Amino acid sequence: MQVLNTSSQQSILYQTKKGTVIQDDGTCQFILEFQGRKTLFKVSEFLQFKKTLDEINLADLFLGEGTGIDVQIIHYRGSDHFFVLTLCELVALKDLMHGAMTMIALNRMVHDRLQAVIF
Repeated sequence: MQVLNTSSQQSILYQTKKGTVIQDDGTCQFILEFQGRKTLFKVSEFLQFKKTLDEINLADLFLGEGTGIDVQIIHYRGSDHFFVLTLCELVALKDLMHGAMTMIALNRMVHDRLQAVIF
């Protein structure tokens, strides 16, 4: 993990060419940088947003016959934030969020193993 700002304890969880997910241990928040904007999430909001994205079936969207839908409006419960995404942007966002969640899981496994060795 790359440290961005040690005073606020921010570190990059996962980064692609399209965006970045940052963990801020000082405020217990995640920061999503995507489409040129930053969105702050509490942990529960971050997980809800990931769940919302997971419920979107990309295969149905790509194979939708004659629907003519080129964009998706993403809104998650309890938020005022909206994301208006093309299908390609949606794929990039889902990839970014999946990578961030994988890194969280990996960090947890490493932490658990270190705890088992130490104690």
